[in-house]
Amino acid sequence: MVTIKVGPLADSGDLYPFIPLIEGKVKPEGINLEFEVITTVQDTNEMVLKKDVDVAVPSAAMYPYIQQDYYVIGEAVASAIDGITGMPILSTSPLTLEDLKNSRVIVHGHNTTAYTLYKLLIGKYRKLVIIKKVLDEIKGLGKEGDVLVAVHELKMMYALEKLGIKVHRIASMWELWKQVAGNAPMPMGMVVVNKDLGKDIAIKFKEAYLKSKVYAEKHLDEIIKKDAEIMREAHNENIEEEIIRKTIWADIQEYNVPLADVKRGLETFYKLTAERGILPKVINLDII
Repeated sequence: MVTIKVGPLADSGDLYPFIPLIEGKVKPEGINLEFEVITTVQDTNEMVLKKDVDVAVPSAAMYPYIQQDYYVIGEAVASAIDGITGMPILSTSPLTLEDLKNSRVIVHGHNTTAYTLYKLLIGKYRKLVIIKKVLDEIKGLGKEGDVLVAVHELKMMYALEKLGIKVHRIASMWELWKQVAGNAPMPMGMVVVNKDLGKDIAIKFKEAYLKSKVYAEKHLDEIIKKDAEIMREAHNENIEEEIIRKTIWADIQEYNVPLADVKRGLETFYKLTAERGILPKVINLDII
């Protein structure tokens, strides 16, 4: 029996499709799954670069560096289509887009889609500040950094409100993306499968993942409780179930974009970033 090492990301929106697999509600035939929940996006990106996991949820911006090693599950690409999670740029001071070019910018990591979009759509900054954990970013805002790109917008705004921190919304990546990409969806994260497993096994895992995703979306109350437990263990923080519910609901929209639109968004993203020398060129977008 083939064993697949699966590294779900400890973010409610990306985590929910994996929970029925973790809980054994859905089981792939002839495949043994080993799970290691990964705490941050940057940690995930680094692990797929080293091929430490067979399945993970890296940033879409990471794919050019791993295109020879991983397949993309086409129905598992988080794609923004309406700005619900459009990555707003937040600051404790009223700033303009022009001010951003001389600001200290907080992002999750060097290889994240948020940072890549910032380079693509804003271009300049005075200093880059890497803070891997979402809730730690808040503590750095106004101290280590002047602005942050709120990838996990709902959790971020909830945490800011809870801490009594008032912020200014300068713009969002989604708004700026539309100006250069038209109506193409904006890629964010994606589920990838190690090519060393072989295409047949990769497709078998994909089928199990999609069944797991459908199960999760039909049994949200059950999934949310387990999601909250995993998040608490991974981040040592209690996140209210209502925030988890809203986060998952937003990501359900992003993970159910038609495949043709997903491909168009990815192709647009990789074309623009390659043309401007931000990411390596994608030779073959290997979607299963």
